[in-house]
Amino acid sequence: MGLVESKSEPPPRVVLVPPLFERDHRGRSRMANSSYDWLFAKPALRWLFHDYIDNNAHALLRLSPGEDPRVSITARFHSSLRANKGRNVVVAEQNSGSMTLRYQVDPGEPLTFMDVKVGKQGNVAQARACYFDVANKWGAFGSIPLTAGHSMSPVFGLRYSSPLVTAGSMLSPTEGKLHCLWLAGRSNGFTAGVQLRPHGPLSKPLQYMQSKDMSQMSHDIAEHLSYAVAYSPLPSASYAGGKGTFTAAVEVQGQKQLVVSFLHHQPVQRLSHNPLEHQDVVGVTNYLDVGLQVVSQLDSPEAGNGSDGSGSSLHSHAQAAELQLAAAWQANKNTLIKGRVGTGGVSAALAFKAWWQPSFWLALSGGFDFRTREPKFGLNFGTENYGNIRYERSQKQAAFGRSLVQRHVALPEDIANEAGEGLLVSISLLVWYSPMY
Repeated sequence: MGLVESKSEPPPRVVLVPPLFERDHRGRSRMANSSYDWLFAKPALRWLFHDYIDNNAHALLRLSPGEDPRVSITARFHSSLRANKGRNVVVAEQNSGSMTLRYQVDPGEPLTFMDVKVGKQGNVAQARACYFDVANKWGAFGSIPLTAGHSMSPVFGLRYSSPLVTAGSMLSPTEGKLHCLWLAGRSNGFTAGVQLRPHGPLSKPLQYMQSKDMSQMSHDIAEHLSYAVAYSPLPSASYAGGKGTFTAAVEVQGQKQLVVSFLHHQPVQRLSHNPLEHQDVVGVTNYLDVGLQVVSQLDSPEAGNGSDGSGSSLHSHAQAAELQLAAAWQANKNTLIKGRVGTGGVSAALAFKAWWQPSFWLALSGGFDFRTREPKFGLNFGTENYGNIRYERSQKQAAFGRSLVQRHVALPEDIANEAGEGLLVSISLLVWYSPMY
């Protein structure tokens, strides 16, 4: 009998899928706040325009003991950095910081929790508790100051939050004031919401209404009323690939500002030119974020400012719109590059993250302020050991493997791209979605 010579098949060509730069820990306390502030891509815009690229010094510590993941500690430090031209050095000023000790009943469900927060600035100390029934979509929350004689007062709230509708209120019983009311809903990709922060008295409401006519009451309400509408296309039912997001939003804030925002987040694929990678790697997924925001002042300056030439200049300055454009590119699991330019200045940042246990990151930023005509510098450092690691894919393909950097089998389009024939992406794959809280 002769021996049959068998040839092992070569390993499949693969595309690397690195984790997103940040773990999934944002919004853990959102059920103890107004949902209005978490809609219309506001958290993503804050991350894009400020995180890592803010020209100040920041340090962040997020740790949870492995013996009991229900307990976690978060410590923050902030210091404003200013360039001293006379001495050619960067000096720190206005230091502040805080520490939060948190306990949640279920490690996998962060919406029900208790925490104690102590802040350096103003000696702020408060205890907070939040309960949210995931099945019935309702919750209650409250915070109590722990520092005697502090200006903070107890605040309690009730809420209802589902994927389509959210509503709630916050009030201070000791002050007898209503702090916040909000209502928002989503339908066919459109999200609309309204929020009222009157800080008005709950006692003797009839006396308050009788003391003012309808025009005065309408003006008071409009002064503390914010409303917004946003559009974010819903995902296709037949698509199981990457989760891109696209949001366009318009918001009016208390008859004072008109904010127009645009945000686009998309996982994209590029060729892998890393000589340290295996030969079966044909591409790597990158994450791109682009945001544009315009803020126009709606309130007119005081009367008399336009009575002469100088007043006219003040009027045009007060009505000038603030515009800023930002972009972020995550090239791999370790590197994030961000840039921001606007009417106030220009900034850029380079962040590096090491995925150890615990993981840590370091970011350096620099910029130039057009108003003060001074350079600015920033430093951001942090470490953490908890939070789910998130992935997004740019192709309609399931990932496999248990390593930090996942991978999926290369599609024929990927192999064609490596051969120089270009990457073909179906239009049906470009789908975006924004969740309701």
